[in-house]
Amino acid sequence: MPFFVGEEIQYTVSWEMIEAGKVNFKVLPFTTINGEKAYHFLLDVKSNRYIDMFYKIRDRLEGFTDLEFTRSLLCKKTQSGKDKRQVIVHFDWEKKTAAYSNFGEKRDPIKIPLNTFGPVSAFYKMRALDFKADQNLSFPVTDGKKQFMQKARVMNKEKITLPSGTWDTYVLVLQVNHFSGVFEKSEKPTVKLWVTADEKQIPVRIKVKVFIGSVIFDLVSVN
Repeated sequence: MPFFVGEEIQYTVSWEMIEAGKVNFKVLPFTTINGEKAYHFLLDVKSNRYIDMFYKIRDRLEGFTDLEFTRSLLCKKTQSGKDKRQVIVHFDWEKKTAAYSNFGEKRDPIKIPLNTFGPVSAFYKMRALDFKADQNLSFPVTDGKKQFMQKARVMNKEKITLPSGTWDTYVLVLQVNHFSGVFEKSEKPTVKLWVTADEKQIPVRIKVKVFIGSVIFDLVSVN
């Protein structure tokens, strides 16, 4: 695997050249989900004091997968900022369903294909794929409310220089027509990633372009 227990990746987030907050990805110690040993991934998102005045964000997302890294077992999401949520997505692989609940209020389970990943685990699934220039990538993803095939195209190789260093990367463009929120309101939304062309395959920059402008995630450090 290109990741390991204890890995922590930190990003700064900027919106139209304004620093907006920080994002941390962590691979936590192995845990057990329904008697099965599992990977435990964590994503923390925090807006800074300036952005807090407009829209405070304090999000904690967790993903759990099997050790063979073939499917998600559980997802959790806690929002304690402006919009509060306490989401749990349970995966039932005998029935091939995902069941979403928010503060205990349950939705009807949805059908999902084999090898489906939750949103946070999908970040690590992408890193585990075999990249080659001029190649299409895809795998199934669900947030418990809908299921879709996350598709991306590896466009080319590119050297990029950031405050954290100079990196040889693959450039990926994600398909975003299934995304909701600001993506639905945007005329031509795009998500572009620069992923290190080495065995770790770490995104060093993620650029999201929507109607409110460009939001950029830049790598700060990998521990």
